Amino acid sequence: MEIVGETMEETERKTLEPFTEFETKYRVDGETIHAFKALVENLGWKFDFIYVQGDDIYYTKPDGWFARYRRADGEKRAEVTWKRKPEGAKYNIKRKEWNWRVDGTSFEEIEDALLSQGHDRNFEIWKMCHIYKFKEQEVTFVFYTVRDGKKLDHFIEIELDEKGIHNYTEEEAFERIRGFETTLESIGISHRHRLTKSLYEMYVRNIYEDKNL
Repeated sequence: MEIVGETMEETERKTLEPFTEFETKYRVDGETIHAFKALVENLGWKFDFIYVQGDDIYYTKPDGWFARYRRADGEKRAEVTWKRKPEGAKYNIKRKEWNWRVDGTSFEEIEDALLSQGHDRNFEIWKMCHIYKFKEQEVTFVFYTVRDGKKLDHFIEIELDEKGIHNYTEEEAFERIRGFETTLESIGISHRHRLTKSLYEMYVRNIYEDKNL
């Protein structure tokens, strides 16, 4: 059966929405960075490399929405990101995400706007990131270190290109993730080691527990 030139199979193919973040994270040892960089730099794929470090400040709302302000040390670029985990989701691989550049706007003005919108300042972490963007493969590999006070944690991230994510169904996106896990399996990356919690869930404080919401 055809519907206006399309097959029923095509009309039933549900692709991911625009502005969907689709990524997986894996906890690793800090020494893994050497093997990670050696591996990804010798895949034979063209890449752009970025090193950044700086603070991420998180703001939360009682309804589950949260915002992150990010500005790397020594950089003019600044960004506010809004995110929310899908209702009922058991993992953080797929989330809605909106990124707004706020270069040239003072931090004081941004924070005042967030607080006025009902956000509360929740926590702050420092991140050091080694970012490899593979444009042809539409994927980014990241090794990053997070400092929360004196504690250091290390992670590897696989993130599909958000600009093209709407071309894939959820299962197709998972299949691509599985393929990139195979690419990194020699350094211990596999579906069995995917983290179920996001950085936000690892570090967020329950500041609403005693409030009558």
